[in-house]
Amino acid sequence: MRSLPSLLGVFLAVLAIGAVGHTLATAVRRRRHDMAVLRALGLTPGQVRVTIAWQATTLASVGLLLGIPLGIALARTVWRVVAERTPVQYVPPVAVLVLLLVAPVAVIVANMLAAYPSHRAVRQHIGAVLRTE
Repeated sequence: MRSLPSLLGVFLAVLAIGAVGHTLATAVRRRRHDMAVLRALGLTPGQVRVTIAWQATTLASVGLLLGIPLGIALARTVWRVVAERTPVQYVPPVAVLVLLLVAPVAVIVANMLAAYPSHRAVRQHIGAVLRTE
């Protein structure tokens, strides 16, 4: 029972990583026309990468700002209910180190996930993308 919250946290982290990666890949694919227009106007490949990295950072930051407080509140409530229904003593988990590390790790992982979509966005042929629209 002691490892259940940790295992659930790892599982939810893996789900979150998959969701962020999918969101970034889909957003870059849907915005390829916009990136092609910006590249035609003079945006450099480095600036395209930075744009997508900022999108990843913003996505991770908003997720953290909403997810950490809601996650703490929901987890404590659910764990209290589980502890009351089973013969287990309720002790609220305190993971200060995890809370301090989750923000920088989430931003780093989101930017690592953005590397492949940004690489694909840079390699697109501007003329071919603009002709399809």
